[in-house]
Amino acid sequence: MGYRTGGQVVVDSLVANGVEVVFGIPGTHSLPIYRHLRSSGITHVTPRHEQGAGYAADGYARSSGRPGVCLVTTGPGVTNIATAVAQAYSDSIPLLVVSPGVPFRIDGGDHGFLHEMKSQIGVTASITAWSRRVTSHQELADSLNQAFAFFATGRARPVHIEVPLEILDQPGYVDGIWRARGAVAPPLESEIERAAQALRSASTRVLVLGGGARGATDVATRLVERLQMPAMTTMNGKGVVSERNPLSLGTAIMARAAQRYVDECDVVLAVGTELGDSDLWGGTLRPAGTVIRIDIDSAQLQKNLDAHIVVQADSKLALEALEARLVTASPTPRASSAQVARIRREIDDELASEVAPWREMHAELEKVLDANAIVAGDATMACYFGTGYLLPLEGPSQWLYPTGFCTLGYGLPAAIGAKIAHPDRQVIAVMGDGGVMFTLGELATAAELHLAIPLVVVTNGGYGEIRREMEALGSEPLGTDFSSPDFVMVARGLGGEGVRTTAAGLAHEAEEAFTRDRPTLIELNYPQ
Repeated sequence: MGYRTGGQVVVDSLVANGVEVVFGIPGTHSLPIYRHLRSSGITHVTPRHEQGAGYAADGYARSSGRPGVCLVTTGPGVTNIATAVAQAYSDSIPLLVVSPGVPFRIDGGDHGFLHEMKSQIGVTASITAWSRRVTSHQELADSLNQAFAFFATGRARPVHIEVPLEILDQPGYVDGIWRARGAVAPPLESEIERAAQALRSASTRVLVLGGGARGATDVATRLVERLQMPAMTTMNGKGVVSERNPLSLGTAIMARAAQRYVDECDVVLAVGTELGDSDLWGGTLRPAGTVIRIDIDSAQLQKNLDAHIVVQADSKLALEALEARLVTASPTPRASSAQVARIRREIDDELASEVAPWREMHAELEKVLDANAIVAGDATMACYFGTGYLLPLEGPSQWLYPTGFCTLGYGLPAAIGAKIAHPDRQVIAVMGDGGVMFTLGELATAAELHLAIPLVVVTNGGYGEIRREMEALGSEPLGTDFSSPDFVMVARGLGGEGVRTTAAGLAHEAEEAFTRDRPTLIELNYPQ
């Protein structure tokens, strides 16, 4: 191919791999990338903070299935985006972060160079699938290609590529730039046959779906209906089987009643989930029956819950292979919509006090949200006790929620990324008054882009969950209470609209917000 600068290699590789949008804030050291970006046809989104860039790229990736791409500068650009990268790692989201690096001659030398760090790789290596400081233009091209191939073939997690300034700014030889190719290996026939035999012979079966099953919604639904097999999901798997399906138990695996049901079934089929503490909320699964686990990552197949039968494969390919062997399988006679309704009542009874404060607001949201609406949540009680459980969604990747790392500030920038990926769909964010302050500045980003995103901010005067936990321990709350700004005024000052309402008025205000050419902050006051 010939000689080109590292900045041109980065941009050409993004173009070759079909990247349409990048998120980032330019800095002195990343200018060799930006000089080629304007003419590339790629849309650049400028957030107000690199953490916002990471969350927006995460929301873009979760909702679209395409990798989110971030460009950050050296030093503070890398450290600012680190929390968002760690969140993406925790929830298995494909994120590519490209950053400059200090010159070779001073690497690790503590010279006082602008934005110099002891080691950028030292920061990013622990929160990515891999992080690499390239040493040549060809290695840069190869690393970018490997990143996109990795996203296509394995458990998608963030990667970071650091490009020393000499490589970014100076020409070097590259033998080619191409679109990455990757094929996911099919499941082993023997593993599928064992799993199929267990499912055939079972009297009671249950399907547990995690975020790794997002790409398998059609076949998962067919299996549920063919076998009359109830399904439940983790927060990351919400909507993989429509929550309006009579056989859906919804996002319920965290409930003890749901866990008891799993323990009682003859066969438990768990797909694309690690079943960790953030999924089970401190609970434990102890199934008496056969456990089948399907996961693309071999390290997950015996983690947190021992499996009798394991299938290492992409969830869609594995379930399609299972479906082909279960064409003649008999449905479970006792697995009926009535049975599912009974179990749902048990779950509802268990969670009644926790979800009660949020029922009205979510009933109002349900009135105005389309079947394919995307909802971005935050680590707030209104979401993990409310939206995640109460709001029925009909498809995968409609619920964007920071499950594993459980970071505050995720909701608004994630909604921005989702709206950029899906401009013709409704996108709404739900946050608390504590979490929204982490990334409230991104309202200016949404306003600049004329994104009609309703941002529902539930106010209770601080960090309500932590306040509650302190009180449960018999401690007087400390550091949990604060005064919020005038959210309506702030929203308008940042270029959006701002309104106050009650839960009863939320449907009207959300409907109005969807018609505007800018974001609308809708403040809901809840008692402490």
